[in-house]
Amino acid sequence: MRASSGLAVSARTPGVVTRAERRTRLTAITTPIFIGLSVAILVGVGAAGPSAATVRVYRAGGWPPWFASLHLSDLTVTAALWAALFLGAAGVAAGLAAVRRGWRPPVRWLMLGAVVAVIALAAVPAVGSTDMLDYAAYGRIAALHHSPYLMTPEQLRLARDPVGQLAPYLWQKVPSVYGPLATATEWAASELGGRSAALTIFWLKVWNGVAFGVVVLTLDRLTRTRPEMRVRAHLLWSVNPLMLWAVMAGGHVDGLAAGIAVLALAVLGRTVVLARDPGRISTARALGFGLLLGAATAVKAPFVLFGAGLAWVARRSPRTLAAAGAGGAVVLAAAYLPAGRAAVTDTLQRGYGVAGDNLWQVFYRLFGFAPPFRHITLIAALAFIALGVLVIRRPPPGALDLPVIWPVLAAVVAWTFTSSLQRPWFDVLIYLPLVFLPASRLDWVVLGRSVAGGIAYIPGVIVGRLHPAWLQADYTTVVTYVASSGRLLALVALIVLCLTGAWNRRRPSGEAVSQPMQVTPQRIAGQ
Repeated sequence: MRASSGLAVSARTPGVVTRAERRTRLTAITTPIFIGLSVAILVGVGAAGPSAATVRVYRAGGWPPWFASLHLSDLTVTAALWAALFLGAAGVAAGLAAVRRGWRPPVRWLMLGAVVAVIALAAVPAVGSTDMLDYAAYGRIAALHHSPYLMTPEQLRLARDPVGQLAPYLWQKVPSVYGPLATATEWAASELGGRSAALTIFWLKVWNGVAFGVVVLTLDRLTRTRPEMRVRAHLLWSVNPLMLWAVMAGGHVDGLAAGIAVLALAVLGRTVVLARDPGRISTARALGFGLLLGAATAVKAPFVLFGAGLAWVARRSPRTLAAAGAGGAVVLAAAYLPAGRAAVTDTLQRGYGVAGDNLWQVFYRLFGFAPPFRHITLIAALAFIALGVLVIRRPPPGALDLPVIWPVLAAVVAWTFTSSLQRPWFDVLIYLPLVFLPASRLDWVVLGRSVAGGIAYIPGVIVGRLHPAWLQADYTTVVTYVASSGRLLALVALIVLCLTGAWNRRRPSGEAVSQPMQVTPQRIAGQ
C-alpha cells in the first residue's frame, strides 16, 4: 500500500523497529543537536568579545551588540569555529538524510529555531569576518556626503573619524566594491549608528536579519504544497549554520541580495517556479521579476545569474524577455547613474581577482610557478562556460521538472565552482536554488565544498599573526593547500556525477522507504 505522502511503507511486524527506522530516528535526533551546538558556538564566540574571530568595537551604551571581554586565545576561538563549521555541516547532512528516509519534522519548530538564531547572532559582534567594519566605514563615508567608490576607509581614518579608526587594515586603501543598493543600506545604518561602529554594525545586522527572514518565509510559501521540499528548504537555509554564519554572524551583504532574489522568484509565482511546464509568463510578472532581480544585482553583481531561469523558459517569448530585461535595466540605471562611473568600475574589478585559496593554484603550484592574474581569470571564465554547458545537459533526476530553477542552479554552480575569486559566503548563491531540487549527491558535494572553503577563513579576523606560531603555520597550510584542494575535489566530483549520472545511491532490490515520521521535541525526549 502507499502512505499519504506517496512514499512506500515497508512491510514489517507491528511494534518491531526496523534498521532503517532506527537510522532515521538517530539522524533525526542528531540534526537539532549538531545544528544547535554549531549556532551556540557562533553566538558564544561573539558574546565573548574581541578576539582573533570577533571584530573589535567599542560598546554602544545599552544597545547591541552585547559582549563580554573574555580575551579568548587564538587557539580557543580557532578550535571553536572549526567545531562549529563541522558540526553545522554534519547536522544539515544528517537532517537531509533523515528527510530522504521519510522524516518530516514540524516546520514551525524549524522556523522558530531560525528566528532564535537570527536574533541571537544579531545581538553579538560580527564573527569570522571583518567585512562589517568595511561596510560601516563605507556607510560612514556616504553619511558624510562623500562617495565610498572614490574615498577609502584610510582617508576616513586619517580624518580621525571614530568609525574609520576601526576599519580593517587590509581594506583601508580599497574603495567600496559593492553595489549602490548595498551602499544605501550601509548609509542608512550609519545614519542610525552615528559615530559608533558598534551601533552601525547592529543596524546592518538588523537589515540582514530582515532579509534572512524574508528568505525563510518566501521559501516556506513557495514550497508549502510539497512536504519534502519544504523541509529541505528549511534545513538548507533557515537553520543551516553555514548560511546563518554567512548572513548573520559574518553579516555579509550576500544575504540582502538573497532576500531580494527570492522575492523575484515569488513574483513569478509557485505555479511557475515549481511547474514542469510553466507556460506563458505574463508581462507583468516578468517585469516584476526584472525589477527585483535588478535590485538584487545592484546589491551583489553575481545575482544576475538568477535571470538564467526566466531567460530559458521564456526564450521563445520576446515580449517576456523584453519586460524582464527592461525592469532590470531600469533599476540598475537608477542605482548606478547617481553613484557614478566609479561604482561600475569598482564592481567590475571585484570580479577580476584571485583569492589565496583558489582551486587553480593546485595546478600552478604543482609546476612551481604563478601565472599572471589575467591568465587565471581567463582559465576560470572558460571553465565556467564549459561546466555550465555540462551541468545543464546532464542534470540530476527531477531537475528537468523545474525548468525555472534548474538553469539558475546550473549557472550559479558553474560560476562558484570555477571562479578564481571565491569566499564561503558566496555559497548563498547555491543554497537558495538548491532547496527546490530533489535530494541527490549534489547535496553532499555542495556541503563538502562549503566546509573546504570555510576552513580557510577561520578564525577570520586575525589571520597574519596567530599565536602560537604553529597555529599560524597550520592556517597558512590550510589556505594554501587544504582549502584549494577541497574546492578542486568538489569540482571533480561534480563533473564525475554529470558524466556518470550517478546522482543517487541505488537501493538494494526490495528495500522500501519508511513512512514519513513526525518527530517533535517531546517525541525525541521520550526515545
